[in-house]
Amino acid sequence: MKILIVSGGKAPSRELLMEQVVTSSLILGADRGCQVLIENGIFPNYIMGDFDSIDKEVYKKLRDLKIEMFEFNPEKDFTDSELAFEKATELGATEIVLLGFTGTRLDHVLANLGLLDKALVLGIKCEILDDNNRIFLVDKDTILKGKKGQTISFNFYNTVVEKFNIRGAKYPLVDYRFDGFTGRTVSNEFIDGDISITFKSGKVLVFYTND
Repeated sequence: MKILIVSGGKAPSRELLMEQVVTSSLILGADRGCQVLIENGIFPNYIMGDFDSIDKEVYKKLRDLKIEMFEFNPEKDFTDSELAFEKATELGATEIVLLGFTGTRLDHVLANLGLLDKALVLGIKCEILDDNNRIFLVDKDTILKGKKGQTISFNFYNTVVEKFNIRGAKYPLVDYRFDGFTGRTVSNEFIDGDISITFKSGKVLVFYTND
């Protein structure tokens, strides 16, 4: 079951939002993400958060609609995004798409990357999407598909990555050791076919990006 979560970071374009809405079984709104949904005429199945950054009129409308709501004290141990993610796992998600999980608050972005790791441990397919990025985490050899000239980047996540290899890309790499964030694996490109990445151990962030 695919669950879409819309949170309060950079709002997705209507095109991206609707593309994900039509393929999702359930929709969760997290704090200001609820406002994004309502403004686009989309009524989530669940809403949650401390609602400290949502317009008061939108908040009233959400209550009047009697959408199932989980409201939290602003002084809490978890972000609204993480609470929504946990709810999605409770509901039995096999795939989770995260919109509004990037933006100007880099501390939140880093915390949200941690949700990709939680999903990986649980065996749930999970991606962070915005209009310029598709981000996911892998812990095993992976074949990646893309169009010729499309930009793809890789980076370290949490643990040392041993013997990292890139094949089929514009810039191949052999037996590289990831032991921290680096520019060495940023801005690679698809050429004539799939790209394969292999590594002995660790976890790797994959970024499909466009300017």
